[in-house]
Amino acid sequence: MQALLDRITGFILQDVKNEKETKDMAVLLRMSCMIFALYYLVTGTVIAFMQHYVLGFLTIGAILLLITAFICTYEDHTFISLILVNAVLLVFSILLCLYLGFPLQFQLPLFLNILLVYFNKTEHMMLKRFYAVAIMLIEMFVAEICDAFPFQADPAYGFRIFFQTFNMMVFALSLLAISYCYCTKFNQAEDKLRRINDNLERMANIDTLTGLSNRRHMNEYLAGLVFEFNRSGKTFTLAIGDIDFFKKVNDTYGHDTGDYVLSTAAGIFSRFMSDKGHVARWGGEEFLFAFENADMEKAFRYLDELRRQIEKTPMDFKEYHFNITMTYGCEEFNSRLGTEATINRADAKLYKGKQGGRNQVVR
Repeated sequence: MQALLDRITGFILQDVKNEKETKDMAVLLRMSCMIFALYYLVTGTVIAFMQHYVLGFLTIGAILLLITAFICTYEDHTFISLILVNAVLLVFSILLCLYLGFPLQFQLPLFLNILLVYFNKTEHMMLKRFYAVAIMLIEMFVAEICDAFPFQADPAYGFRIFFQTFNMMVFALSLLAISYCYCTKFNQAEDKLRRINDNLERMANIDTLTGLSNRRHMNEYLAGLVFEFNRSGKTFTLAIGDIDFFKKVNDTYGHDTGDYVLSTAAGIFSRFMSDKGHVARWGGEEFLFAFENADMEKAFRYLDELRRQIEKTPMDFKEYHFNITMTYGCEEFNSRLGTEATINRADAKLYKGKQGGRNQVVR
């Protein structure tokens, strides 16, 4: 039973082939065709029991047109299907109102016409507004005709109650189907927009080569550390690391090898800093490290451990096999100096380390 339901659901939710048409509109029209085909089948049967055979026979025409509209959604003719559904609901709602009486609620499907037209993705908003006004005027005109010329059939009390209840139930079911499609379309649009925003945020915050934070995102992160420092006195230490002789790597092995070195080193940094703080590509072959809850001594021990890890990691790219080293300068944050001056001091120590032989941590 579940397999049969899944197949039916898959059949109804089948996508359209034409890129200019939308699946959402096709699905909504299919649901509407099924609902109103059943509606006219039941209505026509009851009308036949009332011995109004001509009107009951005419409902068969409505069912055939709805079946045609249903098929059109699979043949990339969604707009034709929309026209057919609107025409059926418009003609037969008016016909049933005039024949059986306005109070029996046969005019309710006309309101659904407005929703179906507005759900269509076409941008002819003026035509949609004109159509909505026309539908309301038609409903008012039909109501006045039914009131002024009471030539309708007079169904028995039981039939009146049935039609009023049945029409309200079908109208509610149709609104539920339209609401479902609206919500699905809205949620899909929201999800798509959220994914786009996430990607834009990621592009704005992440260095594309290394996958680490860029300078912009790191500055935001440092602002949070400064705020926490001022609030609770939680100390942190900043360090700048630079790959030794990186220009020689590019000149000797090529820039693609240099990119490999940067991305490989970045992967090591990311894993190493996962429980210690944050790291960002600061520019070129320079990386900025922020050690949370770490004074100068603790940060120095961390950096020396990282320095040895980098030194021992083989760089194997294409036919090239070599090792790299890095030099670091670190400085504990001081609120009197601020982050910029703290980074500048760490950078000065990095330069001192370069002058003093490289592959070392200067504190």
